[in-house]
Amino acid sequence: MSLREQILSDMKDAMKKKEGPRLEVLRFLQAAIKNKEIEVRPNEISEQDILGVVTKQVKQRKESIAQFQEAGRQDLVDKESFELSVLETYLPKQMSREDLERIVSDVITATGANSI
Repeated sequence: MSLREQILSDMKDAMKKKEGPRLEVLRFLQAAIKNKEIEVRPNEISEQDILGVVTKQVKQRKESIAQFQEAGRQDLVDKESFELSVLETYLPKQMSREDLERIVSDVITATGANSI
């Protein structure tokens, strides 16, 4: 299932379960994807384009959270944090620091590198 299909499926699920806040986030994301689709016309929107839209939305939420924390607006911090958690489900899983260090160590050992 493509990312776009997953988002549409989750929108339908949120409607059926009457999850208003989650549905609002997904509708906003769908609108952002639609805008990107219009921007890249006449070409088809790619999975990378959709992932870029999601990444941009995540970045905006993180910036908003930081600004709201500085302003002492915990209600808005909570709202943006919820939206961020919904959006992050559509991003690829990030590699943990330990896994990355292990891979780098393995590559250094395999190549026999002594310096950068």
